[in-house]
Amino acid sequence: MKRAILLAHYDRDGIIDPYVIVAAKEYRRFADTLALISVSTRVLPTELHGVVDYFIPRDNVGYDFGSWRAGLETIGTLSDFDEIICVNDSVYGPLFDPAPAITSPQHRDADFWGMTISAQIEPHVQSWFFAMRPRVIQSETFRQFWAASAGDLPKDDIIKQREIGFSAALRDAEYRIAGVYDGRDSPLPSAAEKKKQWSWLSPLRTRRYCRKTRARKAPFNPSELFYDRLWESGVPFLKRRVFTTNFYGLSLPLVKAELRQLSPHWAELIVNHLHRIGRAP
Repeated sequence: MKRAILLAHYDRDGIIDPYVIVAAKEYRRFADTLALISVSTRVLPTELHGVVDYFIPRDNVGYDFGSWRAGLETIGTLSDFDEIICVNDSVYGPLFDPAPAITSPQHRDADFWGMTISAQIEPHVQSWFFAMRPRVIQSETFRQFWAASAGDLPKDDIIKQREIGFSAALRDAEYRIAGVYDGRDSPLPSAAEKKKQWSWLSPLRTRRYCRKTRARKAPFNPSELFYDRLWESGVPFLKRRVFTTNFYGLSLPLVKAELRQLSPHWAELIVNHLHRIGRAP
């Protein structure tokens, strides 16, 4: 399979963080063509010379979808590829070998797939990692969607019109959609999962967790609430927002400890990044 990977980058301090460099090197293993598109810096770190085929600095218009569009316009004849993967740096990882996820039978027959499907608002492939195959790449739906993806929309509209909208357009056109972890089938947090997160030493956080995970709050964002289920399913990533926002009130010391057990090297990269941006747990 001839594969292109387009990595969208943003950093408030205008640098390419070491965790992004490590991620890019890992993506290189699976990419015939690797493009790094940055809205934050015009300088490619020396560690990535010879790793990325295309470095594309650009103004921050259209967020990640604007970056991926710039990548699509740069990498050559799109019909030459069997798969084009769009990723961003809003996740940490791959925390472990991504090969089983990239070749998973869960999406073997799909035209459009991602690491996770969320049922929030309406079912959609979450945009931090999604892949397009020939039937989609060569379609009129694809052409029309990416022709409109350079617009400077507010972030909420980007989510609705781009992230959710792309899945909706492809589903309406009857393309096959799949995810390594499918949040449409995701049950509520189990008693064991709740017990793991509860702590009498952190009453405010625990109360928040209980409030945010009530049945009436479903469906949940699987990338943020069920990070450990994703790992068990073979998804080798962790959403940055688990640490920087922690919407669901997870026990961050627990997440940190599980990271250390899963990948000591990545745990160090993540802690260093969080220290730099002032969000260390």
